[in-house]
Amino acid sequence: MSLVKMAEAVGIGKVGKNGLLFHSKYGPRLMLGGIVTTASLPVMAWPERDEKGCPEDCFVCQEQCPTGAIDRIGKVDRIACMKYSMKSPIFSHFMGGSGVKPEDVQMINHLTAVDDHSMYRCIRCVSVCPYM
Repeated sequence: MSLVKMAEAVGIGKVGKNGLLFHSKYGPRLMLGGIVTTASLPVMAWPERDEKGCPEDCFVCQEQCPTGAIDRIGKVDRIACMKYSMKSPIFSHFMGGSGVKPEDVQMINHLTAVDDHSMYRCIRCVSVCPYM
């Protein structure tokens, strides 16, 4: 389950050119979290926002990406990004082999996201974003 896609669906923001959630006030500087539950929860209203997403004429994250993993139309080469930006024992083990499939990357991303031993070395696409 993609928290970015869920957040976009409820109107919190739009998927930005760097593949992260882009909010009109905070740019890509949001941290998402979620819980899967079977508990009965009260009905909630969705935010009433008309999020625009990344400005069409901004290409700062693409220009500053050290691996060139973000192209001009906002397609992200997640494997190149992850290989450069993540250091995790689990990630390193899986990425050592050839033939990595997109579902493998998704599984690895979920594992390393909760792995206390993971280290993220690059968030340049977030840090250079001029929108905040």
